[in-house]
Amino acid sequence: MDNKFLLIEKMLVDGNNRFVTNKLKDNSNVIKLREELYENGQSPKAVVITCSDSRVVPEFIFDVKLGELFVIRNAGNIVDENVIGNVEFAVSHLNVNYILIMAHEKCGAVAEVVEKFKANEKIHGFIKPIGEIIKDKVLTGENLASRLEEENAKECVKKLLCSEMLSKLYNEKKIKIVATKYLLKTGEVKKLPSNNASSR
Repeated sequence: MDNKFLLIEKMLVDGNNRFVTNKLKDNSNVIKLREELYENGQSPKAVVITCSDSRVVPEFIFDVKLGELFVIRNAGNIVDENVIGNVEFAVSHLNVNYILIMAHEKCGAVAEVVEKFKANEKIHGFIKPIGEIIKDKVLTGENLASRLEEENAKECVKKLLCSEMLSKLYNEKKIKIVATKYLLKTGEVKKLPSNNASSR
């Protein structure tokens, strides 16, 4: 793996380990940091696409400072044209080359899809893209919601690669895209196995 990706992954993994073990860094001098970011602008290390769920806060989960993550949030961590545009902006204007999609346990948007799917009800509105996954993958059986959360994250990677710009950079190994899942109880972020070209 390219060294630039390894350094960013190490930052995220180390930060998550501190979060899991309750050994967070002391970032008390936020006044100085705010002033520096105001004067010098932002240069985030990674893009994180995740859910709006109040229990899922990337800056805490990865124990990073202000300005280190470019976070895009919506219920169900759904990748649509707006999200793709945000990622393209971060890559082209802020020189971010590491993109992390973070699903999570007990996602309310996914739970609603599963409930409607089991009741044979129409799945529409903002959760429709997740509903399409459950039908396309023909997911059934136990732990349906958990598996759908993970499939949704992997599908998000594929949707990002529908962007001509991101796909080109990805194939040239200039950006890395990773699908992960946040475990609410333990605080751990686990990397999901890739589907086809979903991550490398």
